[in-house]
Amino acid sequence: AVVSTQSTGKLAALKKVDDDKRETEKSRNNLESYVINMKVLLEEDELYRAASTEEELEKMQEALRAETDWLEEESWGETFVVFNARLAKIEDYCDPVTKRVDEMKARPSAIADLKQAFNLTEQFLQKIYNQTEELRYHTATELENLEKLMTSTKEWLETTTAAQDALPKNVDPVLKLEAMTTKRTALERDLYYLVRKPIPQWYKDKLKSMMDALKNSTKTEEGKKTEEGKKTEEEEAKEEAKAEETAEGDKSEEVPVEAPGEEKTNEKPAEEKVEERPAEETTSSEEQPKQESKDIEKEEL
Repeated sequence: AVVSTQSTGKLAALKKVDDDKRETEKSRNNLESYVINMKVLLEEDELYRAASTEEELEKMQEALRAETDWLEEESWGETFVVFNARLAKIEDYCDPVTKRVDEMKARPSAIADLKQAFNLTEQFLQKIYNQTEELRYHTATELENLEKLMTSTKEWLETTTAAQDALPKNVDPVLKLEAMTTKRTALERDLYYLVRKPIPQWYKDKLKSMMDALKNSTKTEEGKKTEEGKKTEEEEAKEEAKAEETAEGDKSEEVPVEAPGEEKTNEKPAEEKVEERPAEETTSSEEQPKQESKDIEKEEL
């Protein structure tokens, strides 16, 4: 039993050594990575340089150089506790600038999210206000409080944005992500409460009665249109019957007329007779002088 206890203790001690070794390597790598990355950002990233004052930039660069020298010359054999403490210290030098950069990068998206919450709230309120009061189941107080919260948040964003725009980039911001997130969450919470508010039974009953009345009205209108259609068809049928009777009466009163061809045939002989008469008269008039001359000759003889 004693041997077993000693073995368990040795195994636990060995495990602790291994765990401390892995933790130390991890902590050392974290410190080295942070130092290298910050040196690159301060030298090459214009946003980091713009977010830093000259004093802050010099202080950070000096601290990073010192940390690099320590890692290369004095860090061997140190525990993870030491590495973690030194990482926290160097982060204190760089955090003000890092936070300003993080704020600048995330600010446009946070403003857009807050404005989207404004749009959703306005659409909801407009939809409710377009309804008649008898069709609203949200109380006037609830709607008024939501509108007031939206208006005050809009005014805060407008004022704070103007103040932020007037500040240089290397100064801590007044329009912060945390504040925008808090205000957006508050507005969305009140909005979604009203959107998801359970529909009361009296509203369902009222809506049902209105729908039934609308259906009955529609049926009545359709019935009227059907009756009007029938009357129109009957009147059209009567008018057609009258038109047919009138047409038949006109046909019975018509007088037969001789064909144009027959008239021409009857007229031709008359024309011929008229033409023949002058010919006969002409012949007799020509023969009369001849007869007279013959009679004179006979008398002379």
